Amino acid sequence: MQRFRNIVVGIDLSRADRLAASELNPPTQEAVTRAIWMASRLSAELTFFAVLDVSAQTQELLHDDFQQVSSNVEQAAQTALAELVSRAKQKNVAAHSQLAFGSPWVETVKQVLRKNHDLCIVGTRDLGAARRFLFGSTSSSLLRNCPCPVWVTKPDPNIRDLNVLIPSDFSDVSSLALELAVNGGQMIDTKIHLLHAVEERIDNRMWLTGLSDEKVAAFHQEKRDEALQSLNDQLAQTDHRTLTHPVELQIGRAHV
Repeated sequence: MQRFRNIVVGIDLSRADRLAASELNPPTQEAVTRAIWMASRLSAELTFFAVLDVSAQTQELLHDDFQQVSSNVEQAAQTALAELVSRAKQKNVAAHSQLAFGSPWVETVKQVLRKNHDLCIVGTRDLGAARRFLFGSTSSSLLRNCPCPVWVTKPDPNIRDLNVLIPSDFSDVSSLALELAVNGGQMIDTKIHLLHAVEERIDNRMWLTGLSDEKVAAFHQEKRDEALQSLNDQLAQTDHRTLTHPVELQIGRAHV
């Protein structure tokens, strides 16, 4: 059974006028809250990881002043991280902190590889209500490149009403995603949807053979039935029967 034991939490300390601020934005606060909550239930260790986004070009422009600026910013960042470590330990969660300079997503990936983290938790970009559904560039890059699962959180007052969608291509990766969702559903009441999209494109040349609409429909139905059976087989490899809600299997159409 897949369990998280070594979790890294991405901490955004930046503000419009500061590289490192002691007051966290709401999405990062949410990421911290969720991480401590999960770690306390899994007996996992947390690493609060902050990256100060100072490019090599900026360092060059600052020249001799960079060392002094860097020292001041680093001190502020370490103070903020130390407060998070203390907060976690108050919940009996083992916690550490780490600070780096550079690209946030690149340095986070390096941290995951270096310390073998098995889960990365980050907050969404702090946007207005109209754009809150969008991921920030760091979150999007981590979702594409991070070698461990990534949980992108956002402030949500109704955390206990979760719907989890698992797109499946029947690969080992999708099986792992399903297992993680089921394990999570054992900790908190969660509704899980397992989805596979069937490609229903017919080569145009097939119509020249006089293939009837009935045969085409039967062919598509056969493929959907096969996909549904594969989803059932994939689900059978998990402890889904322990969940409060049955996992819903869905077959969709792939538009190609």
